[in-house]
Formats: sequence, C-alpha cells, structure tokens
Amino acid sequence: MTQGRMAVLVIIAVLLADQIVKIWVKTHMATGDVACEWNAWGIDWFRMTFLENPGAAGGLQIFGNKVFLTLFRLFAMTVVGYYMWLLTQRKTPVRTGYLICCALIFAGAAGNLIDCMFYGLIFTTSQGGAIAEFVGFAGEGHYAGFLEGRVVDMFELPFTFVWNIADAAITISIVMIFLLYRKEISQFSLKREQ
Repeated sequence: MTQGRMAVLVIIAVLLADQIVKIWVKTHMATGDVACEWNAWGIDWFRMTFLENPGAAGGLQIFGNKVFLTLFRLFAMTVVGYYMWLLTQRKTPVRTGYLICCALIFAGAAGNLIDCMFYGLIFTTSQGGAIAEFVGFAGEGHYAGFLEGRVVDMFELPFTFVWNIADAAITISIVMIFLLYRKEISQFSLKREQ
C-alpha cells in the first residue's frame, strides 16, 4: 500500500469515527448531559459530557466571528491537504509516521469543519434540555446558518477541556511531530520538489 493510500484510509477512519460519535451524542443527549463517568479515589478519570463549542479549541473566541473562524479552518485544512499532496509527490519519500501525523491533523480539522459548516443546518438546537433532532438540509427548525454550526465535544479527562475525536487526532499528531519528526519540520516547504 502506498503512503498516499494509507493517509487517505487514516483520514476516512478518523472522520467516520468522529462523525458517528458526534451524531450519536447530538441525537441522544441534551447539552450538559453526562452519559457515563468513571471515578475512583474522588477523581473523575473519564466523563462523557455533551457540550457544544461555538469557538476554537477550549471554547476560545479568538476570531470573534463564527463564519470567519470556519473559513480560517477551511483555509488551514486546504494548506495541510496541499502539503500532504506535496509530500506524496517527492522523489525521496518522507517517513510514513510523519505523513500519518499530517493525515490526522487533516482529518481532525475536517471533522470539526463538518460540524461548523453543516450541523447548524441539519440539526435542531441541543440547548435548554432539548435533544437535537435531525431535520436535514430541507427541514425546518435548524439552529444556525451555513458556516455557523457549533462543534460537538464530549470527552473529558482530569484537567482537560471537553474534546472530541477530531481534537484528539490533531493534538496527538502535533505532539508526535514535535517529539519524533523535527527533521521534517525543519524541511517544511509548500514548494514542489524539482
């Protein structure tokens, strides 16, 4: 299997897992509901708490405008996708792990971008104790317009933000890149190798 195909499979697997969990949470829980928790010795080691994030990581409102944030995510994802394509076109192949890390970043960005672009159009609101319903693109009662949806977060560990599979893919791959692939970072280029 080529590196490019492996990267595509990773992207598809992460996107499917991310969206399946998000859609289940969105259609079975109201905002703030806790589906399961594991605690021991007075510490909540794991909780599945449904939150909707209107901003960036951790709910930060760094761009102020939801549409601008969504367009920024789309731009960043396009840059990562183009970079991955350049990596697969090189005469000297990159290490497979590095390309997989890039694929995880792309998949995570795409997973959260799907929420922002479409969830506001296809679901009713999850706030105020209401469980969202799927209304589809032609349905009435959607909670926001195109590019204005909220990201679905649900996993919580001690001392962390509430996060989702897409967030985990991005975070883990960035840590791995900085720990294991410094050489590749130093050679970062958006120019095609001659």
